[in-house]
Amino acid sequence: MGPYKIEEEYGVALTSYLSEFKKNFPSSFVDLVQMELSKKSTDRLSLGKVYLFLSLDQNKPQSLPTKNQIAVRLDILFILCDYLDDILDGDSVIALPKNELLINAMSLLFISIGELCELTKNYLDTSKILFFLTESVNGERFDFYSTLSEDSSAEVYFSKMLQKSTPLVQLVFYLACPDNELIWKDCAQNLSTAFQLQNDALDCMDTSKSDLVLFKETLPFTKALEYARINTDKRFLTIIEHRITDEDSLAFLAFYMEECGAVEYCLRAASLYFEEAFQILKNNSNISVEVFTLLKSYLKE
Repeated sequence: MGPYKIEEEYGVALTSYLSEFKKNFPSSFVDLVQMELSKKSTDRLSLGKVYLFLSLDQNKPQSLPTKNQIAVRLDILFILCDYLDDILDGDSVIALPKNELLINAMSLLFISIGELCELTKNYLDTSKILFFLTESVNGERFDFYSTLSEDSSAEVYFSKMLQKSTPLVQLVFYLACPDNELIWKDCAQNLSTAFQLQNDALDCMDTSKSDLVLFKETLPFTKALEYARINTDKRFLTIIEHRITDEDSLAFLAFYMEECGAVEYCLRAASLYFEEAFQILKNNSNISVEVFTLLKSYLKE
């Protein structure tokens, strides 16, 4: 099955899902979710499709329609987790009242978890699925309280960040390769780290995002703080110390992180984690050359 077949079958499953989804949720929320799903079909990563790529070589008892139903639920889960993350961080990028978004997102989240467990109950350990989801929630809790401090360091960042981003990606890889721990544990961890680093590098340059406004303990911020301390850059250190969030100060922080090389450092680290993940896939005997090539091409787009 080539990539176009995956797109075609996934599209059928998505259309079927949306026809039922529209019956049970208000149109404002339906439109929002549909917009996010549409973006995943064009310019954003769909981890549901990553699951389908990984499943190409796997001899599983579930049928192709079931695989596509699982893939759709995975994308829904990731969209909902992004919404909840935005609500917690106070990001104002979603054109829907916070309370309305929260109640609908939570409702759909519980429904989606139940459906995912039902679809996989005959061949996977439900407790494992719930473990990954619980770990992801714990990671969000750490992220909520995360802020720059005297103890901030790259080591602290990676330990906290992995708790937030890794479990959901591991869930995707576990569903596709439950018997291959090297894939669902190590490969997924490297990929999720790369994704998070890329995301942090982009968000730290956006003065409307919570990473800057809340002084989040991200890698670009942490490395810039290290540089500022070494060079005694008073303006940067003063803004951090007094949590100054006027427009000019936030713009300066973004400029400083780029100029001192913190953003470039973050992006280079992401590239290394991507390559490590691809190497694990390439060396794995259960992943064919064709699937490896398709998956790498999709992830690198």
